[in-house]
Amino acid sequence: MDPAAIIGILGAFTMVAVAIVIGGSPTAFINIPSVFIVVGGGMAATLGAFPLKDFIRGMVAIKDAFLWKAPDPIETVEFLSEIATKVRREGILALESEIDLYYQRDTLLGDMIRMLVDGLELEEIKMSAEGAIAQLEERLSTNVAVWERLGELFPAFGMIGTLIGLIQMLRNLNDPSALGPGMAVALITTLYGAILANAFAIPVASKLKKIRDTEVLYRRIYLLAIESIQKGVNPNILRQELSIMLGLEVREEV
Repeated sequence: MDPAAIIGILGAFTMVAVAIVIGGSPTAFINIPSVFIVVGGGMAATLGAFPLKDFIRGMVAIKDAFLWKAPDPIETVEFLSEIATKVRREGILALESEIDLYYQRDTLLGDMIRMLVDGLELEEIKMSAEGAIAQLEERLSTNVAVWERLGELFPAFGMIGTLIGLIQMLRNLNDPSALGPGMAVALITTLYGAILANAFAIPVASKLKKIRDTEVLYRRIYLLAIESIQKGVNPNILRQELSIMLGLEVREEV
């Protein structure tokens, strides 16, 4: 679990709340119609932009923004290098006894090693893996798109609420008691839209984008490792290549 997302988002809302409390009456910033306009309108419009299953999956993906843990790059390099070393010493069939371990780590890695053990050609393995990676990237990109759309629509519906409030105000200029509520809706909806977009939806989208890029990168690293193992590349060379891809310091082997 990476606490950065929780700390960042809660910190942003806390700073806004503190400013509101210090500046005056907090109740002045509570307006139920504004919540309906911004939250309800933004969610409904986003739903209209995606198939239902994609929208639901995208909303559920918010848990990943808070609970997802990035793989350990050093451990990954060592794990894959050990597989290459094992194959170099004992042959590809030696991997079959630990196939469950590879599936536990990652389904795609397990599938590729299974195909490798079964004697499939490298091109067949690559074709299958590339298809799986493309599907994963598309699915995770949809999650990102849902939250990016929310980040766009929350401020937009905030402006819609502003227009509604202004119209209500202008229609009741002869009634001073109606000016206050109309002005509240006009201003608070814009505030709600800006806060929800910049302190919530956009950070979540950015985190999901980071998750997508990392998950795809590691699947491509698994594919590179399988290619190298099948070609009989020296495990030390493989370790260096993987370290470069993951941005790790490459140490010269003595």
